[in-house]
Amino acid sequence: MAQLDAPAPPAEPAEQKASLVHRLRQKHRNPAAAHKHPVNKVHYENASRGERIADQASAAIGSWPFIIIQSILLLFWVYINAVEFFTHKWDPYPFILLNLVLSFQATYAGPIVLLAGNRHAQKDRITLEHAADEADIGEEHINRILIEIKKNTELTLRILKELEAETA
Repeated sequence: MAQLDAPAPPAEPAEQKASLVHRLRQKHRNPAAAHKHPVNKVHYENASRGERIADQASAAIGSWPFIIIQSILLLFWVYINAVEFFTHKWDPYPFILLNLVLSFQATYAGPIVLLAGNRHAQKDRITLEHAADEADIGEEHINRILIEIKKNTELTLRILKELEAETA
């Protein structure tokens, strides 16, 4: 962060442009930076604590580390209960307890993923509304520019006619 605030030494225009682009990219990628897209601000500021937890849990459940860790735990469970390490196996071969644990996990994982999906759909809706508002503003600017171009064209044609009349 200190790099962003330090003044850059005088450089050639190409180097200045590259430096500016680099600083802007660093600021954009920094999650602690003040710049955030309006849609993201609305999406995260209006989220309840439960919705934020659901987003984080869904992101964790849908990650490779989760799949790898869960696969290792399942293999360990099966290995411990299939091989006679202990005198008493707590979950013998059909692994009914493991099935119960996985069913319990799925019972909670499904709604969490649905909550996160609903939040994502809500964010998409807000994004589309924001894009439509920005498009309307852009259209207004374009229409004003086109009106000014039309006025300038008419003025230029009048001046051209006057100059042709003077030379004739």
